[in-house]
Amino acid sequence: MTETLAIGESVSVHTEAAEGVLHVLLNRPRKRNAFDLDMVRSLTRAIDARPADIRVIVLSGGSFFCAGADISVYGRGDLGEIGELTRAAGALVETIATVPVPVVAAIEGMALGGGFEVALAADLVVAGDTAELGLPEVSLGLIPGWGGTQRLTAQVGARKAKQLIMLGQRLPAAQAHDLGLVNEVVPAGTSRARALELAASLARSSASALAATKTLVSGAERALAYSDERATLMELFTSADGVEGVAAFVEKRPADFSR
Repeated sequence: MTETLAIGESVSVHTEAAEGVLHVLLNRPRKRNAFDLDMVRSLTRAIDARPADIRVIVLSGGSFFCAGADISVYGRGDLGEIGELTRAAGALVETIATVPVPVVAAIEGMALGGGFEVALAADLVVAGDTAELGLPEVSLGLIPGWGGTQRLTAQVGARKAKQLIMLGQRLPAAQAHDLGLVNEVVPAGTSRARALELAASLARSSASALAATKTLVSGAERALAYSDERATLMELFTSADGVEGVAAFVEKRPADFSR
């Protein structure tokens, strides 16, 4: 079965289901698959409306996994719109983390900001060897607000998480693998094929055992301070640094946080 999901005139997510595996393709290539509200809702709906026989979900983004939030939304400065996107994205990432089937992310190009936060919520991550992952929000005077501060800390420890977030470091795939953030590094362009291989193997396993494993292993991350993180992000949007950081990004100039 192949289905295209769309909201309004946006066709931002494609799905294909076969032999117990749902492949979900992020499809805003001109925006490097950056998330606007339509895309967040389309991806959430693709997961929630999966056919009953789906046992594994694969997320991919073509040659560029995801650049994070669509900064044009932030640039408009509408706190209602920004808040709606932030809440919907937080719910999306929680859906990925809690859906009772394994989620495998296939990363090519870059997974930045919200794209990395989506990968952090996945159960398995396969990355092409030229891929990079990172949380660059501090450069905008902001913080990761879709679970990144919490999940990254849970997965790599506080000291390393502070380094990666505070410095906005981009991790090459091999380094992300060394830190346990990526399960496998494969030749560039082959991550989706490998993710589908893993999904096929998982689909032959006990669905109840996989769901129980996901619940138990991920349990510690579910008790973290996600609501505090989102509230802090919303406060930063109205701070002098947040306004300057977003404006500088939109205007393609260095941010001046010394003012």
